[in-house]
Amino acid sequence: MSFAYLTILLVTLGCMVLCDWRWRLAFFHDARRAALLSVVVVGAFLVWDALGIVTGSFYRGASDYMTGIELAPEMPIEEPIFLFFLTYLTINLTSGARLLLDARARQVSA
Repeated sequence: MSFAYLTILLVTLGCMVLCDWRWRLAFFHDARRAALLSVVVVGAFLVWDALGIVTGSFYRGASDYMTGIELAPEMPIEEPIFLFFLTYLTINLTSGARLLLDARARQVSA
């Protein structure tokens, strides 16, 4: 059993928290809205995953880098963490892009 993938996910999540804290992008800007968005999007992705597993489209596969712990058949423990990572990354990127575009617009209009 290896914790490499889970460790990498958690370290990169920690880095995104630092970016969020530094530039107030998601949870440090509006925690309630970011949490609601995260829960809804991760929930939708988990439903998608469940449908894919039921239809046989998605399967776990073998990897030496994963823990081997499954939340459900074909659903590794790393999956919801990865889905949250994707959601958080998207919120951070879109919020950061908005901040940059707003700053540029203020600079051009000044």
